[in-house]
This record gives sequence, structure tokens and C-alpha cells, in this order.
Amino acid sequence: MRETLNEYLAIEDFGNKTPKDINLILGTIFEFSRELNCIGSLERGIEISSRIDLQGFSDDYEMTFFYNLSNAWSYKKIMNQVLNPSNTLEFENPELTQEILNCRKALLLSENSSDLKRKCEILTNLGNDLSHLGRYSEAIELWNKALHLDANFSMAIGNLGFGLFHYAQILHDDGHKAYFLKESYLKLEKAILCDDVYPEAKASFKNIVSVIKEKVNIDFLNTSNNFKNYSLGNTDEEIKYRKWCIENSLFINPLNDIYKESIVAQDILCLPTIMVKKEDNNIYNYHSFYNQMKQEFCSARYLFYESITDKNLHYSDNGNVIIDTLDYAAYSFNIEKTKIAFKLFYSILDKIAYLINSYFKLQLKPYDISFKKIWLDKNKLNPIIEGTQNWGFRGLYWLSKDFSEKESL
Repeated sequence: MRETLNEYLAIEDFGNKTPKDINLILGTIFEFSRELNCIGSLERGIEISSRIDLQGFSDDYEMTFFYNLSNAWSYKKIMNQVLNPSNTLEFENPELTQEILNCRKALLLSENSSDLKRKCEILTNLGNDLSHLGRYSEAIELWNKALHLDANFSMAIGNLGFGLFHYAQILHDDGHKAYFLKESYLKLEKAILCDDVYPEAKASFKNIVSVIKEKVNIDFLNTSNNFKNYSLGNTDEEIKYRKWCIENSLFINPLNDIYKESIVAQDILCLPTIMVKKEDNNIYNYHSFYNQMKQEFCSARYLFYESITDKNLHYSDNGNVIIDTLDYAAYSFNIEKTKIAFKLFYSILDKIAYLINSYFKLQLKPYDISFKKIWLDKNKLNPIIEGTQNWGFRGLYWLSKDFSEKESL
């Protein structure tokens, strides 16, 4: 193994190598470096990859290139964590940034690929990354996409179960928590029976199953759900709208992340009990902030639904003379509704920033507050933010990176 690794690292000219050969060489460098725990070789492989000309690579080969590179950054992240162990929740990690960026590039290139196994691997890895960050709802969506392609893809099954277990820990509603633990248990039990799951992963899954069995009644865990059918509305239009929300997991309800039944058709998630100092007079402000954001989300959600389902010309467009400027632009009342909906959605993020400023007493001036800026103090991560050591809060911070003018996460 060491001899092969050194041989591949010694290659100077990749100009005469085919895309298939290049992927094989780099993939081998990354995997052998991991197995030998050699961070120097791994870094050398990453440096080599930065000099590869991807001209002439098909989408499939380029997909594999970025998938391998994402894995390389993941291995480097793990090696660094071993070398520099810490009990704190990292809010910044350059290796994780590169891991996600390259995995997203691979996912984009996989769109037309016939290699379902590779697609499932990419979706699962990206789901793992986002779950690790605290973007757990997105992670569930990615794992489910992998399982839609291959219902027996073991690592998606196992990681979905693993992710649901950790999601359950942050829920303050015990009823919701029980259902999350139940779904986690069922997925992990299935993953444990798969032959291609690594022994280390199986051991972790078995440990979580034992914990769940201690917390939740075994009969509940092994009994099929028998949810009551709840009314979705009084008109056909309302029923269609609520079904659309359910299918797209758009209700403000954690259960909508795991179920598509009528029981989830409520925007039921509210703030938990908040402990504050006696002199803190803002206690009701936090609930007011949340109420306003929740209402704006529900309104924007319906506006967006209307804009994409109403195919009729609105009477307000009658007589509106539009000059054809040959730029293929489209104009209509419904398009404007879509734009208004997205502006409302984005404005909610800035309201989250105002809530953060108030709750953590960051003392930023109103004109300095935005979702992109709230995390920083003098262009560095605010130690108050990092000191929260909160998983979901970290997810929000990394979500803010997706609104960067540079490469998004």
C-alpha cells in the first residue's frame, strides 16, 4: 500500500492520463492516506488535484473527481480532530467548508448520471455534513432522496436513523420526541442487518438502539403508527394547498420532517419555556418576534403556492402594454407574487438576526443588523455566538454562508 501511494505521489505530469486514470490515482492517494493515517500524503494529493485540468472530463468523471476530493477534505478534517482534540462545538472549520463545496459540485454534476450508487453516496455524504452542522431538516431531505433512488442503500438508512436520534434530543415536545426516536430505532435496526455497513458504524448504531429502548416503550417502537385522519380544510382549494405543504415539508412542525400524514398539517411549533433574569423585561418580545416571523412565513408560503399554481392571466394585467426587449424576460402578476414571497422569506432571516441581537444582547445598532452580519464582531465570529455551543444555532450560522457572494455552502 505504501509503495503504491508513493508511486502515485511521484507522478508529475497528468497530461497524458485519461480522466478515468486520474480519478483512480487521486482516489487511491486519498484512501491509502486515510488508511495509513498519513496527513502529509493526503495534503499532497489535495494539492495535486488543484492542478488537474478538467477540460475533457465528462460529467460522470468530473462528478467522481469532486466526490473523491470531498472525501479527501473529510479525511483531513478527521485527522486534524484526532491531532487537536476538542470538546467544543466548532462553528468554523475550513476542511468542512471544502468538503461541502466539493460534495455540492459532485451533486450538481450527478444530475444526469446513470451511476445511482455514486449519486446515493454523494447525497448521503452531503446529508451527513449538513446534519453535523445543524441543518438537520435539509439532511433528512438528502438522505430520503438517496433512499428514493435505492431503498436499500444501507448508509443512507443508518445515517438517517443516526440523524433522527440527534434531532430528537433538541425537541421540547415529548410526543414529537417519541416519534423521532421511533423512526430512528426502525432505521437503525434495519441498517444493523445490512451486510455492507462498516463494523464501527454498526457498533454505533447498536449503542443508539440500546439507548432508545431504555427511553421509549418497546411496544410503541414496534407498533405501526395509526394516525387519525384530520381535516385538511373545508374547500377543495384549501385541501390541495395543505396537501402541497405536507408533501413539501413546509409546515412549521417537526413531524413534517418525517411524516406526510394529515396529523402534521398544523404550524404547531412554538417557542419553549424561556428562562431569563428577573430584570429582563424582553421576555414577551421574544414571543412577539417569533409570532411575527411565523405569520410572515405562513403568508409567504401561501403567496408562493398561489403564484405557481394559478395559470390564469390576472385581470390586473389586462391592458398592461409590455415592450418586447428581446431578452426573453417574463412579466405577470403571478411572477411578481413569486418575487414578493421570496422577499418575505428572506426578510424573516433578518428578523431572526434582530431576535439574536436582542436575546444575546449583542448591542448592535438596528441599521447594522442583518442575517449575514449578525454572527460577526470586527469581521470575526463573535465569541458570544460561538459560546452558545448550540447545534441548531450553528446550522443557522452556516446557512448564512449560503448568502455569500463567494461560493455558497
